[in-house]
Amino acid sequence: MINRALGRVAGAVHAAWDASQRHRTLGAMARLLKHHTMEIIAVLCLLALVLAVNPAALGGVFARTDVALVLLMLPVTIGTYLARSLGWWFTLRRVGVDVDIPHSVAVEFAGQTMVFMPTGDLARIALIKEVTGTPRTSGELTATIAFQELLFMTLMGLGVLPRVARHPDIALLVIAMVLIHLLILTVIIWKPAYDWAIGLVEKVKLLRRFDSQLRSIRPAFVELLHLRVVVPVLLCNALAVFLSYLLFYLALHAVGANQVSFIAAMFVLALSFVISGISLIPGGVGLFEGLLTVLVIANGVPVAAGAAAGLLFRGFNDVLMAGMGAVFLVLIRRGHLHEAPSRRRGAASGETSTARSSAGTPRESQEARRA
Repeated sequence: MINRALGRVAGAVHAAWDASQRHRTLGAMARLLKHHTMEIIAVLCLLALVLAVNPAALGGVFARTDVALVLLMLPVTIGTYLARSLGWWFTLRRVGVDVDIPHSVAVEFAGQTMVFMPTGDLARIALIKEVTGTPRTSGELTATIAFQELLFMTLMGLGVLPRVARHPDIALLVIAMVLIHLLILTVIIWKPAYDWAIGLVEKVKLLRRFDSQLRSIRPAFVELLHLRVVVPVLLCNALAVFLSYLLFYLALHAVGANQVSFIAAMFVLALSFVISGISLIPGGVGLFEGLLTVLVIANGVPVAAGAAAGLLFRGFNDVLMAGMGAVFLVLIRRGHLHEAPSRRRGAASGETSTARSSAGTPRESQEARRA
């Protein structure tokens, strides 16, 4: 039944696509929409927020921004992603990926260029394979990313807890979030539940090609549940979450919203992360900033200042890191940050030196031949 419904939808989409390709302008627009649908929706949501707030008022807030606090946001942002990179490095080492910390940081940063694309986090799979030449499967590498992101989002969501007493309705959201995360963990860890989930996926033809990758996720994920992996990854992500809270707090105070406490900033950021994470828009762009604006208004912040704080946080946390990541991405693509070639060269030179030492000097070789 699912396959029949998907087949009908796919047929309608193909018919519309074929019709659009007969017209040059419509064809170009259709190709643009096909490849960048979610990104276009995200940009439109962000543009709608700016227009709703009033661009002139927004510009006035940015003109009065505290430059010292803005500059302080830079090391906080970099520190956030360094902590996340270190956490990911622990998971990579556990599944047998031979990578050092600098190269895992480089891949983590390079992956931020894909943050505004659907499943952008999974771009790191191809990058880590390119950098290290690891034989690990895509499913095993996906498990390391899923493990890291699940911990990060869980810790981020816990930021609403200090305000639960004042907002009892939020308690239901926290309980729902915890239950969802526990359900995900249960499905992954408990083999019968995971096999049942795989069986559901296999019923959809479009998803059957991911069968081998999906089957290799669970063993790798379970391997990461050892205490000596969980503890350091948990600590790294806890530091990353704290720095994210601090980054938003600095953004609020940089635009003059000094009445917002650190606890209130935690609550606003955590709740926005949890709700916007449900959307299909990459990075929750537009929706995330809108939620931040509404929630900080409830804390007595003017509309323009609230929107400016959200945009400033997004600018540092995502746009700035995407720009920095682009530099690492170029270096990786050009082969300057590859570990595998250097190791092969090292191994080759080692074999050459061994051969030379076993062969001896030219004089020794001549004497051996005469003998």
